Amino acid sequence: MQQRIRDLIQVLSHNMFEREQMIALCVLAGVAGANSFLYGPPGTAKSLISRRIAAGFEISEYFEYLMNRFSTPEELFGPVSLKALKQDQYIRKTEHYLPKAEFAFLDEIWKASPAILNTLLTLLNEKTFKNGDVLQQVPLKVLISASNEIPQPEQGLDALYDRFVLRLHVEPIHEPAHFFQLLQATPNTTKIKVAEDLKIRRDELLMWREQIYDVVLPQNVLKAILQIRQQLQQQFADHDIYISDRRWQRIAYLLKAAAFLNGRHQVLISDLFILKHCLWNQLDDIPFIVQILEQVVLSPNLDEDLALDDWINEKEQLEQDILNYFYYTDDVYYSYLIHGRDYLHAVTNLDHHYQDQAIYLALENMGKNKDFFAVDAKGEEIRGIVCNFNGTRQCTLKGGYYGLEEVVTPSIKYAKGSLRQHLKPEQQQSLQQRLVHIQSQLQHEYDLLKQRFDGQKADFDSIFVEKVHQQALIEAIEKHLQRYQLQLQDCLRLEQLCQA
Repeated sequence: MQQRIRDLIQVLSHNMFEREQMIALCVLAGVAGANSFLYGPPGTAKSLISRRIAAGFEISEYFEYLMNRFSTPEELFGPVSLKALKQDQYIRKTEHYLPKAEFAFLDEIWKASPAILNTLLTLLNEKTFKNGDVLQQVPLKVLISASNEIPQPEQGLDALYDRFVLRLHVEPIHEPAHFFQLLQATPNTTKIKVAEDLKIRRDELLMWREQIYDVVLPQNVLKAILQIRQQLQQQFADHDIYISDRRWQRIAYLLKAAAFLNGRHQVLISDLFILKHCLWNQLDDIPFIVQILEQVVLSPNLDEDLALDDWINEKEQLEQDILNYFYYTDDVYYSYLIHGRDYLHAVTNLDHHYQDQAIYLALENMGKNKDFFAVDAKGEEIRGIVCNFNGTRQCTLKGGYYGLEEVVTPSIKYAKGSLRQHLKPEQQQSLQQRLVHIQSQLQHEYDLLKQRFDGQKADFDSIFVEKVHQQALIEAIEKHLQRYQLQLQDCLRLEQLCQA
């Protein structure tokens, strides 16, 4: 299937410079029965794209019309039958006109009169045409429209514009090499002949459209679509993008069709990049849509059975618990009980009268900002020295015989970060078990993600998704796998801590 569609698109794109992706998407829309809108300035091959797409389908009636403000319903829907009119019947002769067409191209669609556009809306909605008293079934299978303008809001065109699911911005040729080829092209280079075995047959198309319904939208894709919808529903100052429920439904079917034509039974997250051609209303919406798609599609949080961030948080908590259990998290000072009060030991060398003299500082004063006197080993105050912790753990001494100043640090019994004494084996075992559990979960999720990635990576090569988006997704998943590897490596460090 995929190779056949690739071959068909290659034939249809012959000498269509920088139009290959647009032709591929129009083929996709044609198969899915989604109406296409081509926007771009005159002379950018919009009409030729439509004719090329038509060449890829087995059709009996092709209708093409260039609209203008003077266009009449007769030119699209057929002239009124004079014979029937004589019999008081208002019936149009619709042979070779839009109501009898299987494939139609309507150029400059927004220039048509309200009467034409209203009739066209009904035709697209119901696939019927009211011809006199007869409700005529319309065999239209593929519709492509084009214009060098975009309908503005509140012009009464929103309902019709909403029917065009695929929206392509057709720009002039950018690459100089392609431009030079265009200059040297002869008129006959625009003509193509599609082999019958490549063409999408009428019966085949009907069968495919039924089979497309069986393509699965997996949970991660549904979650991503919901996130995209929620972001679009937010109020943005520069972008007010409304997507109707009907349009979302047809977009979902378009995604299924993309998976089907790629030979798959389910939609992949990579297929969502097609939405950049479905969600914009005005041209300046496109960069904004792409930004949202990249944020959502490239996010590592779409697989609900993967919870890397949760395991990272749990691992960090475990590390803190390990450090708290095995190591002193703060300095522990020598403490002495003198006359029922706790004191900290320090040694002063304020001057030669206090050389290497032991002093004792009331523990209650540590961290405070108030003056006090130290005591000696007997609890007698040393009046010659004024002490103050100044809100810290180091004490400033002032005084002595020469009015000097010195900063002393209380004697530390166990420094912060040193190994604790008297560890309990059962608690150590509990920490190790927690670590093993985290390791096993990280390894399980890594293996699961890698298995999915290895299984789907080749399928990211979609006919309808640009290579740059495919590569961005691959790089995002590879980066996510690397995060798992880094966390697993960090678990080895925690393992060493547990064995301290």
